[in-house]
Amino acid sequence: MAPATFAGALVGVSLLGAGWSRLSAAFHERRGSSVQRFRKRVRSNWLYAALLFVGVVWWTDADRALLAAVGLPVDWPWAVLGWALVAVGAAVVATVSYMGAFPVARRVRDADMGAGAAAAKMFRYQLFIAAFVFCVVAVLQVEFRVLGTGGLLTLLAFVAAAYVFSAQLVGVSQTTAAPDDATRERLDRLCDRGGLSVARVRLLDGGGHRSDHLTRGPVGRKTLFLTDSLLDRYDDETVSALLAVDAGRVARYVYELRLFTVTAVGAFVFWGVAWSPFGFALSFLAFAGIGVILLVTGEYASKRLIYRADETAAERVGRAAVADALDATADEVDTGRAGSRLSFEPSLASRIERLRDGSEAGETDA
Repeated sequence: MAPATFAGALVGVSLLGAGWSRLSAAFHERRGSSVQRFRKRVRSNWLYAALLFVGVVWWTDADRALLAAVGLPVDWPWAVLGWALVAVGAAVVATVSYMGAFPVARRVRDADMGAGAAAAKMFRYQLFIAAFVFCVVAVLQVEFRVLGTGGLLTLLAFVAAAYVFSAQLVGVSQTTAAPDDATRERLDRLCDRGGLSVARVRLLDGGGHRSDHLTRGPVGRKTLFLTDSLLDRYDDETVSALLAVDAGRVARYVYELRLFTVTAVGAFVFWGVAWSPFGFALSFLAFAGIGVILLVTGEYASKRLIYRADETAAERVGRAAVADALDATADEVDTGRAGSRLSFEPSLASRIERLRDGSEAGETDA
């Protein structure tokens, strides 16, 4: 029955996720929700479906039972094989869940993409996420069982890798391509106008609708990623203004600040669990409290630096140009929970208002 339990969870949760995603997507289409809100809803649906699958498998011990059914041991380190199966299954579930919303997403985004191509791209992305989580869990287990250091070394190692190899991770998780000569010449000109200096430029497949841009990599080896859709849909003034904002962020180490903040918070939580000089409860509360203070401080500093990056971009290409560029792409760029108290990003509306007003008023809406 073990294979049937695992397969039943895989098929059942996949169909449930696909059906719910289809209904949710249709609901937001009828409401005329923005593309940004639509994307967030679709993303949350496949995430919940993947988590539900993992929960069902672990609750029923289907992964261990499957190993036993094929004659393999179920204890450490063979249990890692079961975790790998769970990771792949979660990627499948998330992909099927996304595909439930795909017909609606294609209409909403007015995208010309086949279902097969979309499924392949999404599965590649989901498999990357699943593999990353699997590696973290497996290495944590090794550290717990061999070194007994409470997971702190694993945290630091993965954060360091996330920084040093951040550009490569983007390339693995998404489809990238080197720009042709004409595009490269245009981008060199726009980067120079925006003051952005990078070692490489790679184009992301925007599917004709996604206008994203980001800069990743260690200091001195930054790579600019931007979608082909961004270059196709917007003029040079808009693109150069967006690149000027990126240049301001790079100069102020916004990405590095966020990574440091998350690492520091995680480290204090680990210390509170693994090291208890005042007793477990009091030590955990003390270290977690320090972590919360660091998180709030990091969020505040990140938002201030982003406002300053906008100002730097405005000084370089013009205040109106930056405000217009942010406004033009507001409905397409995925800003996550920007403007909330749980975000490192100030609200896009406050950034645009601040640029148009030419004052510091927008900083009060961090």
